[in-house]
This record gives sequence, C-alpha cells and structure tokens, in this order.
Amino acid sequence: MKRHKKVLIVVGIVLAVAILVPVIHHYQLRAATEAYVAQLKAQGEPMELAQVIPPPVPPEQNSADTFRKAAALFEADQGFLGTNYGIGCMEMVAPGKAMICSRQPDVHNYNATNSWEEVTTAVAQNKESFALLRQIIVRPDFDFHINYERGVADLAFTNLYLAESRRATLRLETATLCDLHLGDTISAVEDLRAMLALVKAMRDERLVISELVRIAIVNIALTVNWEVLQSTNVTDEQLAELQQDWTSLDFIRNGENTLAMERVLGEITLAKWRSSSLELQHYYFDLGKRAREAMGLPDKNGTFWEKTRMTTKTFMWHYWWSYPDELRALRGYEVLLDTVRFAETNHSFQTALHDQESRLAALGIDKLDDEFSTSFDPEKIDMHSMLSQSIVALSGTVRRVMTAETAKEVVITAIALKRYQLKHGNYPPDLNSLVPEFVPKVPRDPVDGQPLCYRRNADGTFLLYSVGENGKDDGGNPSLEKGAEPSYPSWQSIHALDWVWPQPATPQEIQAFYTRPKSGN
Repeated sequence: MKRHKKVLIVVGIVLAVAILVPVIHHYQLRAATEAYVAQLKAQGEPMELAQVIPPPVPPEQNSADTFRKAAALFEADQGFLGTNYGIGCMEMVAPGKAMICSRQPDVHNYNATNSWEEVTTAVAQNKESFALLRQIIVRPDFDFHINYERGVADLAFTNLYLAESRRATLRLETATLCDLHLGDTISAVEDLRAMLALVKAMRDERLVISELVRIAIVNIALTVNWEVLQSTNVTDEQLAELQQDWTSLDFIRNGENTLAMERVLGEITLAKWRSSSLELQHYYFDLGKRAREAMGLPDKNGTFWEKTRMTTKTFMWHYWWSYPDELRALRGYEVLLDTVRFAETNHSFQTALHDQESRLAALGIDKLDDEFSTSFDPEKIDMHSMLSQSIVALSGTVRRVMTAETAKEVVITAIALKRYQLKHGNYPPDLNSLVPEFVPKVPRDPVDGQPLCYRRNADGTFLLYSVGENGKDDGGNPSLEKGAEPSYPSWQSIHALDWVWPQPATPQEIQAFYTRPKSGN
C-alpha cells in the first residue's frame, strides 16, 4: 500500500474518532441523566406537571376577582395610602423590646411623620377596598389561571399579583394600626384576618417567588398581631379566630409543593431550551440585555466576536454541558426536598439543614454563585452550572420556610398565652398549662423540635422564644452574636442568639431609640 494511502487512512481514522468520541460522550451523558429521572419516577417522585399542578378552584370559591377589584381601587388612590403603603407595627427599639406603635402620639413612616387624623381620613377614603379584602376571609382561595405549561422561564408573572398582594397587606397594616389607635379591636382583628386570608389564598401557586411573598406578608401580619395582643379590650373570641387562622397555615408542606413544582417547571424549560437554541439565548442573553438597559448599563455582547463566542458556548451547552448540570440540579432538588420532608416528619429543621449543607457541598453546589448575581451578565454565566446555580437560591428559601414556620408557632403560642391571661388574670407557669384548652399540645420549636422555651417572670410578664438560627438555647438572649454587624432590628435576625418574642418597650427605651445616632439602627 502506498504511503499516501496509509496517511489518508490514518487521517480518516483520526477524524472518525474525533467525531465519534464526542457523539458517544453526548449519549453517555444523556443516558445517565435519563436514568436518574427514571429512578426518581420509580421512587414515586412527582416529575410530571399533572402530578404537581394545584387543583382548580371552583368559581364560587375563587376570590381572585374580589382581590383584583380591591387592588384596582387601591391603585387609583393617589392620596396618603397611595404613597405611604405601610406605617409599621411592633417597631423594634432594642433587643427583645418593641414599641407599641398604635399608642404613639403620631405616626412615624420611615422618613415622614403624620398625624393620626391624616391616617384615619386616608383609611376611611379606602373603606370599599378594605371591605373587599375582608370578603376573602370566608373564601381564602385564589386561582389566577397560571399557565404552568410554559415553564418557569415564560410564566406571565404579571398574572400572579404578587406586588399587589404585598401592597394590599401594607395598607391593611395601616388600617389595623389606625383601628387599634381608635380602640376598635373588632375592625383591627378583621383587617388582620384579611392579611392571613391573603397568605392562605396564595398557598397553591407553588412558585418560589409566590412563597417568598407569602412569607413577607406573614412577617407583616405577625407584627400587626403583636400590636393586637397589646390591646386592652381584645376578647378571647377574637383571639381564638386569629389562632385558628394562624394554625391553618403550613409553610413546610407548601415548601415541599413549591420545590416539586419548580423542579418540574425547570425540566419543562430545559426541554424548550434543548429544542431550540434561540429559546436559551432569548432567556439568558436578550433578557439580560433588556435588564442592563433598564439599569443604564452598557451592552457588552453586541460585537460579532462576542455573538460568535456565545453561539459556540450555546452549542457546547446543548450537546454536552447541560446534561451533567441537569443531573447535579436534580440531585440538588432531591436534597432540598429531603430537608423539608425530614422537618415535616421529625418536626426539626436543625438536623435537616446540617445534612443539607453537607450533601450540597458533596455535589459542589455550595461553591456556586447565587443565580441572581449572574443572571444579567452573560460574561459571568458559567454555562457548565447555570442550572444547578438555582439550587443555591433555593437552599436559602428552605431556611426562610423554617423562619416562617417558627414565627407561626411562636405567634400561636403568644395568642394562647394571652387567652390564658384573660381567663386567669395572669400568665401560666408553663406551656403544659395551655393544653388542651388553648392549644391541643405543647407548642414545639421547628428549629430543634423541642418545646418552645417559656418562663413566667416575677413582674407579671413572660419570656417566650425559639432557639433561633444557631439552634442553641442561649437562655432567651435576644442580642446579636459576637462580631455580628447591626442591621435593621428584627426579632428573628439570623444573627440573634435566640428569637425572643418582644415585650413592650418602656418610655425610656423608646426615647433612647429616637435619640440614638442613625448608624446604630
């Protein structure tokens, strides 16, 4: 055989190997991912949209239109409530101490001060809107007909009314505080119940963004509930209604439903991206371009060479990079789901979160950037891990679920303590004394699964707390951990030694709060 023929054969073999090896590798990666999906399905994991989509709400139970009407009326209001959404309740003035805002001589709202007369007039002008929101109490169900089939990348978020829900809550906060200032606990309790009805009505949207808004609303409702508990004319019947409303909320189960939905929507979106490179480029690059333009940032990706580089990266992602990334993301979802399921079964997040951290670290997910920090700059997007980056943000959501569930248990216990005090004239010696008249069982701390910490003080007050983020009982110390930077005061700060249910601040503590330098806030 002549030499040039041998060279051609060798070159042909090399070319064949160069083509076949990547092709074989593509199918190997694809097969491994498909095998894991099949394994999840065999284990009973919901991987199809039909398994995670919420049941439709019967028209007669759907309060979506009622909420839309209220939101439209609020939007049309250009008065005080149109520019001052919320005026704040349970203002933390020191660790473990909060100001009763409804008893103050005027209304402080961030950088403004208003009279109670101004607030009362503004609330009265929106009475129709508040009446509509109160109607949701008896029908706490929303169905905004979300088109989940489009995948998470193409959901019409304008159809979720998330911003409107939060704004409505802040206006209800203002109305409740006004009611309490006037001594009208009947209206105050109804407005608070409307807040909790919004939280309950949103429970089946099953999207992370919706769940985060629900948790934000609950945080507002909790501060309002604290103010209600300081009222001198609240009744046991009113408190029992509030206690039932809080008890009906379940953030752990909703967290599981949300993670399952996000996993399925992620797979739907991924399938669309794989079927068309234009879909991927539109989401990550065109969306990023529009976002940068909106923020006044230059577009770095308009040159020929930059577009060529992005096209090449998209091709590589399509055939090779996406499969191991998808596999890692799916394993990450399983870790997060195991966390909330363990917390639901064992009534403790502490062990579950510790296990979550170690398992995500084993997957390498803990070393990834938060998805949001890279979404608007394709230069920072690592297309080897852009799917599993979402697990970083979602792991933080699991901690927020723990915080919300803990807040719920603490406020339910605080209500029960107030009911006991109304009946017996003082607070109980221990939480066992609340059972079974005021609570069915001793309230547990979702952080460590142990009973919430409580003791009655000699001065007639009480100390009620969760062990908090660090999972350690620090004796009811609401101070920040050593070395932690002070931030906006919150009873559930991630740096607080314990999450202590606040007691009313003294006039001296309130005066010190107003006179201290702003840098100390």
